Amino acid sequence: MGRVGKGRSARRCVPIALVALLGLAVMAGGSSVASGQSSHAIVAKKKCKKKHKRSASSAKKKCKPKVHPVVLPAPAPLVRATLSWSANDEVDLHAFDANGNHAGWFNSGVVNNIPNAQHNGDVGPPGGTESFTDNIFVLGGPSNREFSYIACLYNDNPGDYTATFTGVTKSGASSSVTLDGTPSDGSDYYTLTTPGGPALPNANAVC
Repeated sequence: MGRVGKGRSARRCVPIALVALLGLAVMAGGSSVASGQSSHAIVAKKKCKKKHKRSASSAKKKCKPKVHPVVLPAPAPLVRATLSWSANDEVDLHAFDANGNHAGWFNSGVVNNIPNAQHNGDVGPPGGTESFTDNIFVLGGPSNREFSYIACLYNDNPGDYTATFTGVTKSGASSSVTLDGTPSDGSDYYTLTTPGGPALPNANAVC
C-alpha cells in the first residue's frame, strides 16, 4: 500500500452514506504510418515481391503484420486485504471503493455494500483475521478496482499489541505493514491507501 495514516478516536461507528455505482474504463492505442507519395508505396511493394520471389498474393500475405491475441483470465475472487492479530482485543477492518461504498462493521453488524465484493465478518477477541475479497478481479486486467481501508485497533485489555495488514493493489502487487495498538481510552485507527486509490471518510466516524 502507498500511505499509512494513524489517529485516535473514542467513538465506535456511525452510519456512512452508501452509493452503488461501478464505472469501468478501457483504453486502446495504435499507430499508423503514412507514405509521402503514392510511388513510395509501389516501390516498397515491388521490393517485397523481389525479396521473396513469390506471386503477388503470396508476397502480400507475407508482408502483413502478425496479430497476437491476448486472452485475459476470467474474473475470479481474490483476497484484496487482510487484518490479522493475536491479542485479546477487538480489531475491525473497513474497506471502501471509489464511490464511497463500505464493507465492514456498521452500527451493530457487518455490511457488504461494495458490489461484487465480500467482507468475511466480524472476528473480535481473542484475535484472528478479518479479510476483504474482490469477487471480480482479473489478473492483468486494465479495469480492476482500487480500494482503500481503515483499520480500527481497540484497547480492551492492558498492554501493547500489534496487527498485520496486507493489501493487494489493482495490479496484483502485495505489501504488508505492522500496525501498533497502544493503551488508550479510545482506539487507534490507521488509514491505508495506495496512490490513485479512493478517498476515505473521516476515520473518527468509523472507529
